[in-house]
Amino acid sequence: MRLALLAALALACNATDEPGDTIADSTGELAPEAFWLPLACGATSRVGQGNDNPFSHHDELRFAFDLLLVRGSPVHAMADGIVTHVKNDVRPGDPCRDGGDERCRDHANLVVLLHDDGTSTLYKHLDDALATVGNRLARGALLGRSGTTGWSTTPHLHVMRMDPCAAIECPSIALAFVDVPGDGVPVTGQDLKSMNCPE
Repeated sequence: MRLALLAALALACNATDEPGDTIADSTGELAPEAFWLPLACGATSRVGQGNDNPFSHHDELRFAFDLLLVRGSPVHAMADGIVTHVKNDVRPGDPCRDGGDERCRDHANLVVLLHDDGTSTLYKHLDDALATVGNRLARGALLGRSGTTGWSTTPHLHVMRMDPCAAIECPSIALAFVDVPGDGVPVTGQDLKSMNCPE
């Protein structure tokens, strides 16, 4: 009996260490996730588009952000998560490599992370996606380098939080950043400084 109990406890302990497990609070509900700006520690950026922007952040993209970055800037994980999708096939010479019109919508390098609260974050328009599907990454891990691949008019990083769906890109949901003053929701034209500085 004692051996069976020890074996059950060992299985339970091991199960909590597996990637993809969720963190629950005392009610059994998923605990809220804390998100940080997807930039290197101390890096700055201006918000090119915030939420509900009429140019392209409306309807299913209404909670997305465009962060203006110099091409090649490092892009980091906003929270711990598992890499579920990587697209990195837009290479030099591709007509959508240096930005394009709506015909390039599906031709952008990107990374998607699944977080412990069951939501995902999308990092899009990368020059290079440096993540590997299936890897569990800590907050602040390098995911890629910013660019302007796909439907894009200037080098920037498109980021948003999503509920799960069958596609790579799902409708956006509200996203606030721990390191953005006030309510954590940046607005168009705001200058930001990343405190995504895990020890």
